[in-house]
Amino acid sequence: MKRLTLPVSLQEKFEGLTTQRKILLFAGTLLALSAAFYFSTYKPLAERINGLKTNIVRQEKRLVELKKARERVDVLEEEVAQSEVELAHLLAMLPDQKEIPGLLDSVSQLGAQVGLENILFQPQPEQPREFYAVIPVRLDLIGSYHELGTFFDRISKLNRILKVDNLTITRRDDSTLQVGCTIVTYRFLEPAQQQTEGKKKRK
Repeated sequence: MKRLTLPVSLQEKFEGLTTQRKILLFAGTLLALSAAFYFSTYKPLAERINGLKTNIVRQEKRLVELKKARERVDVLEEEVAQSEVELAHLLAMLPDQKEIPGLLDSVSQLGAQVGLENILFQPQPEQPREFYAVIPVRLDLIGSYHELGTFFDRISKLNRILKVDNLTITRRDDSTLQVGCTIVTYRFLEPAQQQTEGKKKRK
């Protein structure tokens, strides 16, 4: 390896310097080289490394957020699946249009089976809603307290949704009870009917 040699004039000047000046010159040269290395090489690399570290931290945070979002998606998918099962169960309990007459006949027959006298059985106009229709039937019945209790208990056990509204009870002279009420059932509207009802509401 060749040794770096200074020109004779520079070498003589350097050798003529005092030790203190030689040290200062060496320190200045070292400082200049260090500054050049810092600004030309180290600083750009350091900035790039810091930028990469910042990006890594940002990506790690995003990964954590995505994992949490994925967990929420799984929970929501389970809730949606459960809701669909519950909706299917409820829809199965809603009679369709062709079942309505048979269901109402069943209600009337239940009253006769438990010994009630049916003095009024009057279907009311259907009341469409956005997704379903309300189907009320006005009933007036006469019978004992036990017969009425049995009748309403059997209605509650039918595999269709039925509700008793506007219940009135009057004691008659012969100690029997006259009951007036509205039996309400529901049916799910077909998509075409839902659109029709939606248009009516928007007008």
